[in-house]
Amino acid sequence: MAWALPSPDDRVEYQLWTTPTDLISRDFQRQFKDAALALGDRAYFTPNMYVYDGIMSGCQGEDGQNQCFNLCSNNGRYCATDPDNDLDRGISGADVVGETLRRMCIWNEYGQKDGVGLQWWDYVNEFMFRCDTEDYFTNEDCINDAMTHAKVDVGKMEACMADSGGLEGDTVNTILDSQLAAKEESGVVILPAMFVNQAAIRGALEFAT
Repeated sequence: MAWALPSPDDRVEYQLWTTPTDLISRDFQRQFKDAALALGDRAYFTPNMYVYDGIMSGCQGEDGQNQCFNLCSNNGRYCATDPDNDLDRGISGADVVGETLRRMCIWNEYGQKDGVGLQWWDYVNEFMFRCDTEDYFTNEDCINDAMTHAKVDVGKMEACMADSGGLEGDTVNTILDSQLAAKEESGVVILPAMFVNQAAIRGALEFAT
């Protein structure tokens, strides 16, 4: 990946829009950690997770109840597509929303300050290696094992997910709300999407090691 874009300062800012079940960006996420570390303070990375606004999509009824089965969390507030297109089995949209929140908590704790986020990259790779199957996607032991191998504090992540509003009931989750706001601001509609210095990058998302 090469960038030839104007920059207002000496630091490149780049964002990836994806989801925990996005197949196209997986190789990039597996391979780019070393480059992110090498770029150091000359670049600032921000991962963004695409979620659907369930209220705008009609997934919350007038009585505040979820109208979209298991595609949404928080009584229909935050939604994701069903990755296997089977509402009766496998990974649900609500499961994807839950993993979205976890990854944003990990980034906020370990990456937001330096824009590198070593533990975020490590967790994503550990999760893809250990838990990225129908049987283990929401398995607490598997997820905790992935966080432990990535040197992520499990207790802090559980607290972050709860303190931001959690995933149950008709409650606002501040982290998921921030992702909805960022999505509207960026105008992203196709995943995965990469922005460098706020300019959309077109073409294949590949990183040659």
